[in-house]
Amino acid sequence: MDALPQYSERPDLALSAVLYLMSRFPASRSPAIADAIVAHLRVVCADPRQPDSVRETADKLMGDWWAYGALTDEGANFDGCRPN
Repeated sequence: MDALPQYSERPDLALSAVLYLMSRFPASRSPAIADAIVAHLRVVCADPRQPDSVRETADKLMGDWWAYGALTDEGANFDGCRPN
């Protein structure tokens, strides 16, 4: 996703946005929404202002959501957020 909002002033909005996107996915099962969820989870995961528990959860969820988006994207490659 190229045009994510800047969450520098309000990192809580990234978490709010990803929760909203997750709630909308079942209605559409859109790979674009799954990709947007991954992009937002990556933002949440990489933001040191988020609590560690939130960042770790975002990191764990990225692989699942990437897989939903990759169902139609051949050659997609998941690289995660945080080193193991």
